[in-house]
Amino acid sequence: MAYLTVMTRYLNKLYQNCTLTCRSRELEGDREDEEEERGTPPCSLISFAEFNHGAIKNKSQTVKEVFARQLMQVSGLSGDKAAAILELYSTPLSLLTAYERCAGEADKEKLLSSIRYGKLKRNLGPALSRTVYQLYCTQGALT
Repeated sequence: MAYLTVMTRYLNKLYQNCTLTCRSRELEGDREDEEEERGTPPCSLISFAEFNHGAIKNKSQTVKEVFARQLMQVSGLSGDKAAAILELYSTPLSLLTAYERCAGEADKEKLLSSIRYGKLKRNLGPALSRTVYQLYCTQGALT
């Protein structure tokens, strides 16, 4: 009960001089200028239903989404880098098929190295390419 009291006081103090509006995430940023002109700080919140929908833990995911999450578990592999890989290889199967088509081990390790990512269009590089190759193609335990 004490937690609820403290949290209520905190929220009241935090939002006492704000105009709270409820809007969808897609519409975020549409009316902030109006609120700033009136002198009240803008504060847009999503509805409870939208929050609840986004918080579902067991929502079904596509193979591409799971693959993206797997890739982003690799140290140094950001969302931008994963997205660049997914543009060419949208599933683990498509990546494994590309590895099978490579002539030798060195080509397999470098398969992803020239993929460009981000605003600056940098290459993923050989080290990250080798790491992803080892992750998906090493037989047995990884050391």
